[in-house]
Amino acid sequence: NGATGVPINTKVGATFSEAMDPTTITAATFTFTQGGVAVPGAVSYTGVSAVFTPAANLAVNTIYTATITTGAKDLAGNPLAANYVWRWTTGATTDTTAPTVTGTINANGATGVPINTKVGATFSEGMDPFTITTVTFTFKETVSGAAVAGTISYSGVNAVFVPASNLTANTNYTATITTGAKDLAGNPLAANYVWSWTTSATADTTA
Repeated sequence: NGATGVPINTKVGATFSEAMDPTTITAATFTFTQGGVAVPGAVSYTGVSAVFTPAANLAVNTIYTATITTGAKDLAGNPLAANYVWRWTTGATTDTTAPTVTGTINANGATGVPINTKVGATFSEGMDPFTITTVTFTFKETVSGAAVAGTISYSGVNAVFVPASNLTANTNYTATITTGAKDLAGNPLAANYVWSWTTSATADTTA
């Protein structure tokens, strides 16, 4: 809210505190306007993230307003307590800079990683949640190449792979995020990001 110099080719995103009823995340409950006039575009929802994709680049040096109304509800039917509104101003240019991975769970080359770990990556900027999937974020046993079963979630600037069960002890694993992962302006990673590490024989039970 209040940002300036926003690229004119941006999408508009919001992250919720919990999973929402996707049937309540629509063009009626997630609006995007300029001077009170609706901007043409489409609303989509995945995980805990909603995205409004404008039909064309936005106007330069212009104030826009995004609103998510109390018509948006969680899976238990609870609505937002109040409308959520934020505004920002575009700049004069498009965003053509590739996003990067700035941190991972666990570190590349780590050893003794607990067998009950999750696998995480932090990006340099907000990503398009629809491009963070089991296709673009893979996790495998390094030697056999066998894919580990699990699920992907994305929130803020963080992606997490959650294995379906504990990993194999004393085994090397490799995580990869491909160039299919894109930021909200549609820019992909410049290259696949790969890191690997080796498990220990035990789980992490420390608070």
